[in-house]
Amino acid sequence: MSAAIVIVNPVAGSGRARRAATALHAAVSAAGGEMVESSAPGDVARIAAEAARSGVSRVVAVGGEGTVQEVANGLRGLPSPPAVGIVPGGNGNDLARALGLPRDPLAALAVALHAGTRAVDLGLVRSAAGERRFVVAGGTGFDAGVAIRMAGHRAWWQRGRPGYLLTTLDELGRQRNAVIGLTVDGEAVALPGPILFAAFANGPFYGGGMQICPTARLDDGALDLCVVGDLSRLAALRELPGLYRGAHVDHPAVSFHRFRSLRIEGVGTPVHLDGEPFGSLPIEIEVEPAAMRVAVASGSGTVAP
Repeated sequence: MSAAIVIVNPVAGSGRARRAATALHAAVSAAGGEMVESSAPGDVARIAAEAARSGVSRVVAVGGEGTVQEVANGLRGLPSPPAVGIVPGGNGNDLARALGLPRDPLAALAVALHAGTRAVDLGLVRSAAGERRFVVAGGTGFDAGVAIRMAGHRAWWQRGRPGYLLTTLDELGRQRNAVIGLTVDGEAVALPGPILFAAFANGPFYGGGMQICPTARLDDGALDLCVVGDLSRLAALRELPGLYRGAHVDHPAVSFHRFRSLRIEGVGTPVHLDGEPFGSLPIEIEVEPAAMRVAVASGSGTVAP
C-alpha cells in the first residue's frame, strides 16, 4: 500500500471533484500515492478504513464536507488513525475555508500530502437513524430542509452557490416553523416559541460561507449552537443576507449556546449533518475533542509534523 491514498468523490460539487482529480493524477503518482474513485454512498468511508488498516499515513479526500465526513466516520474507532488531507471539490468547502486551505487543486494536494497537521474537533450525533460524525455543521428545521433538497437530484438552477441561494428562497416558501426542546450540557433551555431553525457548528462557516456561528472554533473542545426563533417568511428573507457577514448575532430572535453535549427533541423535524440528510428529531450531540488530524498550510493553526 502507498504512503497516501487519495479518494475522489466524483459526484461532489456537481462534478467539480472529478474535474479536479483529472489535474491531480500525475502529482499523486509522482508522490507515490494511490488515487481511487468512490462509486456509491458509504464507499468513501469503507475505502478510508481499509487504507488506514493497511498502514497509510494520509487519507486525502477530494470533495466537499460530505466526503470528509465519510472519511472521518471510516476512521472512527481506529487506534492510530492516519492524518486527513483535503482537496476542496464540493459546493460549500466550508471546512477548507475555515482551515485556510488553497482553492487550487494542485496547491491543495501539496498541502494534503506534505504539510504538517492540526488536531480538530468533530461532532458525534445519535438518533433513530444511527450514529454519525460530522465535521463542520448540522441543523434541524429550515436549514435541514434546504440541505435535503440540495443533497437530492438537483435541477439546473440549483447548481453552485447561486443554486444554494435559490433553493433557500424556494424552501422558505414551504417553511413551517417547528416546536423543539433543548437540553444544553444537562440543563433544559426554555424557548419562547417555535423556531425557524437550530444549527450546531464545529467551525464558523456553513452553507458556502455563511457565518452561522461566527465565534465557533475547530479546536476549542466545544461545539456552538445558533437558534433562530419564530421568524416570519418575510423577516427570514430580510435576515438571510446577513448570515454571510455574521450580522444576525444581535437579532432579538437569535440565541447562541456553546456546549459539549446537546439534546434536541421534537417530532418529525428533519436533520442534516454537513449537508447530508440524517433522519429527524430527536437527536443527541456531543463533541469529540481533537478527534482528527488535518493537514494544513504553515501558519493556519498549531502545526505538528
